[in-house]
Amino acid sequence: MATLSLRMRDDLKAKAQELASKQGVSLNSYINATLAATVAQSETLAMMGDRLSNVDREQLHARVMKFMSKTQAGTEPTPAEIERAVSEQ
Repeated sequence: MATLSLRMRDDLKAKAQELASKQGVSLNSYINATLAATVAQSETLAMMGDRLSNVDREQLHARVMKFMSKTQAGTEPTPAEIERAVSEQ
């Protein structure tokens, strides 16, 4: 594991410490988790961009809108219900 010396504004450090404290973690853990989430988001967006590069956007939009028109308001499914639905396919 690498060690990093990080300089940041005092007000930013105080806000980050407050957020870490609210989550019950150290500042180091909070920074690591936040950075990991940011990297994962960036990688996901890049992967989705690659996958959608050759897709007809209008056709995709029409398919999404068709799907969304069939959705219904209600309670979120439980993990067991999701697992059951996935295993039935």
